[in-house]
Amino acid sequence: MATGEVVKAGVGWPTIMPALAGPLLAAAAVTALAGGRVGLRDLLAGVTRWRMTLGWWVAALSPLAFLGAALLVASFTHQLPRWSDFGRYSGVPTMGVAAVLVVAVLSTFGEEVGWRGFALPRLQDRFGALIASLLVTAMWALWHLPFFFTVATYRGLPAAGYAGFVFGLACGSVVLTWLYNGTGGSVIACALWHGLYNVATGTAAANATIQAATSGFVYALAILLVVLEVRARRRGAPSVLGPPPTGRSTP
Repeated sequence: MATGEVVKAGVGWPTIMPALAGPLLAAAAVTALAGGRVGLRDLLAGVTRWRMTLGWWVAALSPLAFLGAALLVASFTHQLPRWSDFGRYSGVPTMGVAAVLVVAVLSTFGEEVGWRGFALPRLQDRFGALIASLLVTAMWALWHLPFFFTVATYRGLPAAGYAGFVFGLACGSVVLTWLYNGTGGSVIACALWHGLYNVATGTAAANATIQAATSGFVYALAILLVVLEVRARRRGAPSVLGPPPTGRSTP
């Protein structure tokens, strides 16, 4: 990156993949210092928590449905991409679509361990789920800032586009808070959702129509969750975004 090279879709070098492990390494280091083995064990529990109800599995996989609807919109506007374009992802060589799916999901684990597995539970214990989602958004946005100088897909955004990008992160953060708490703290569910969303919006196939349509569904879901959360607070009902009163995931 120091030489001025830019990360491009379908090109293996330079790459941002090592950087994606940053939040994980930071979370592990702080947890080890503050909580020792017990803290690390609790952090690992979220990373390996895969048992959840069918409804939450559907929620974790929902970006695929968003992408399907976006492709339908693209077909009506004659902007349907080639299937092979989904095999071109930033920072990795061109590969098959299945391989990109695996890489995208695995690469988001580094982020999700840090943002949802570590930061979110501590922030929401103090500020509540909604405010915690916004605080995570601030950290998440600052962490992404260098990408606007080093990654081709980010560099293509106008300066004003960063505001829209932060709004999109905020919406994603709200949805992921809901998913994390609803699944009893499953980092796997969050990484799956995050990775699939990245495939939908971050491959060479993600033209403006597909990005706008896919993101639009996420915006709508996030706004709905915020409205329901605010309404629940006013009525003194349990939080929609926070952990269930029983501490277990619900369908």
